[in-house]
Amino acid sequence: MTALADDVMRDLPGVAVTADRDGIARLSVDRARWRELARWAQARGFERFLDLLAIDDPTVADRFELLLLVYSMTERCWLRLCTRTDAHVASLTDVYEAADWYEREVFDLFGVRFDGHPNLVRILLPDDYPSHPLRRDHPLGNEPVDFTVTREERDA
Repeated sequence: MTALADDVMRDLPGVAVTADRDGIARLSVDRARWRELARWAQARGFERFLDLLAIDDPTVADRFELLLLVYSMTERCWLRLCTRTDAHVASLTDVYEAADWYEREVFDLFGVRFDGHPNLVRILLPDDYPSHPLRRDHPLGNEPVDFTVTREERDA
């Protein structure tokens, strides 16, 4: 981790370097430097794209935290790249080809737009679906669950 942190601080000043509870190094940047960080990680040997996910916190101005997990086969270690956005961020499809479908999934479920994506369309929900269901402000459904122990309370 220290060699990686030293390299990051030398090559990309201003990048926050921390370690998550699982021991994976986390590099955090503002969204303007998202592509720069991904290109740096790939050039450093983190060529295996594993996952891209979003976390929604509507109480924060940049409500969506994006987490990209990559792996280096030569160094045998994981790296987590992070940024925050309110609505859009640069696409990484030309850096990591596998990011294509993952970005489409995050767009479909959270509504985050990936600028420069070659085909940013819904892949899980119908095209005319009115919202993005994994946003924390999406209304929850109201379907009662029929458990034997609660049936008496509901019918009373």
